[in-house]
Amino acid sequence: MTTDLDLRNLHAELTKLKTFPMLALEDLIMLPARGLTHDHVLLGERPWKGKRLLARIPRLVRRGVTPEDALSLQAECFRRAGPSRHTPVLHNHLDPSPRLPNGALIVDAVEGRAADLPTDLTQLAETLASVHRLQVPDDMAPLAWTPRPVEALVALIEDQAEFIPALVQDRQARAILEEERKWARDFAAEHGRAPLPPALVLTDTHPGNFVIQKDGRAIFVDMEKTQYGSPAIDLAHASLHTSVTWDPDVSGTLSNDDVAAFYDTYRTAVPPSLARILEPWFLPFRRLTWLRTTTWGCRWYAENEGQVSCSGGGTQRDKLLTGVLERLRLMARPETMERVRREWRGPDKLMLD
Repeated sequence: MTTDLDLRNLHAELTKLKTFPMLALEDLIMLPARGLTHDHVLLGERPWKGKRLLARIPRLVRRGVTPEDALSLQAECFRRAGPSRHTPVLHNHLDPSPRLPNGALIVDAVEGRAADLPTDLTQLAETLASVHRLQVPDDMAPLAWTPRPVEALVALIEDQAEFIPALVQDRQARAILEEERKWARDFAAEHGRAPLPPALVLTDTHPGNFVIQKDGRAIFVDMEKTQYGSPAIDLAHASLHTSVTWDPDVSGTLSNDDVAAFYDTYRTAVPPSLARILEPWFLPFRRLTWLRTTTWGCRWYAENEGQVSCSGGGTQRDKLLTGVLERLRLMARPETMERVRREWRGPDKLMLD
C-alpha cells in the first residue's frame, strides 16, 4: 500500500505524544525526497533534549505484510544497530492509524554531507566494523538470518535472473551475465552449504546511505533491511563500482588500492578472529554481490519502468524514478560490467590478502 503524506495528519498524531505537546504545524519541515520508500519530516528547528529529531514515514508496505508488522520490524532494526553508535537512535514511534496508515518512526536527524570518495572510505569501513562487532543474541528474531549466505545469494540471483531480458538488451552484456551466473552456480555447488557465523549486517550499504558528520564519523541511515548474515556482503556492496556510482550525491571513484585500504581498515577494526574467518570470502562475495545487485536492477526495472509514463513524469517522485531507471540502464551496459569484472579478470586483479 502506497500513501501520500499530509503534514496535518502527521501533526495530529505527533501531538498525541507527550514529547511534542507544543509542536506547531508550521514547525514541521518536509525534507527533499531522496528515495522512493520513505518521507522524512524534520520536527522543528530547535532540538528536543539536545537532539534534532526526524519523522521517518514509510510510503509503502511490502505486499503480504501488515503496516504494524512492517513498522515494528523497522523499529527493531534501529534498536539492534543502535549500540554501534553509527546509526540514528530510535526515540519513539507512531502506530499506523487512519491518519497515518503506515505509521512513523521518530529518530535522530543526522546532519552532515554525502560521502566524498575515496577520502571518506575508511570512515565507512569503521562504521561497518562497529555494527559487525555487535554481539549476536541467542534469539535473532524478528530479524531475518541467513545461515548459508552463498547458497542464499545464488538462489536470489537465479530468481532475479528471469528479469534480465527486461533491462539487458545487448548481446555481449547478456553473455557476460550468463558466464558469471555459471561461475556462481559452480561456486555454490562447492561452497554453498558452508555455514558462516552470523553478524548484524546492514545489507543496503552503498555509499549514498551514509551521512558524513562534522566530526568525520559516517552514520548509516537506511536501516530497514538490517538482518543477520555475512559481513563480507556489506563490505562488497559498500565498495563495488556499481555501488559507488549509484547515488548522484556521492562523488569520486575508487582504485584497487583504495578498495584494498578499505578492507585493511576494516580488518584492523574488528576482532582478529572475525577478520580471519572473513578473509577467504572477501573476493567471492564481491563477485556474488555484484551479480545480486545487477539482477536486482533487472527485476526492479521490469516492475517499475512503466510508472513514469503512466503518471506523466512531472512529480518529484517521477524525477527520482527516472534517475533510478537511467542508472539501471548504465549498470546494464557491457562496458560497466567489464569495468567491474576487472577485479577478478585480466592483469589488474584486486588483491585483498
